[in-house]
Amino acid sequence: MRLLLLTLSIALLSACAAKPPQKGDAQRSARMDACVFESQITGFDALDDTHILLYGFGKKEPFLAEITPGCFDLKNQTALAAADGDGNGQICGYGRDSIVYREFGRTESCRIVTLEKATEERIAAVMEKEKSSRKPRKVIIQ
Repeated sequence: MRLLLLTLSIALLSACAAKPPQKGDAQRSARMDACVFESQITGFDALDDTHILLYGFGKKEPFLAEITPGCFDLKNQTALAAADGDGNGQICGYGRDSIVYREFGRTESCRIVTLEKATEERIAAVMEKEKSSRKPRKVIIQ
């Protein structure tokens, strides 16, 4: 009897713990699966303070990197480096890889959260989101 109750309770608990994949999980997973070799990155364009286009093989193969908030003035940077934090030679959307740049004599480092092959639609969506997040400032003149 005890064995039956134990088996039944374990089965019920495991059924409660299992969670079906959410709608956004597949999109997030696709953004974390892409990798580019560190030596293939030839350029960049900062779209805003959290999104950077990294170019592999010239501008033929762009990758969209989302980085952690807190990196400022990326659009005005003339040089960035992609730092391979886990030593595998690749920049990926997981692990300890980051974007590094110099700001006022200090080295700033921003962790890469996601990396995906860039499409025109995805770049347009990021640009639209960035435009809509800007709010006009009110100037009060007395």
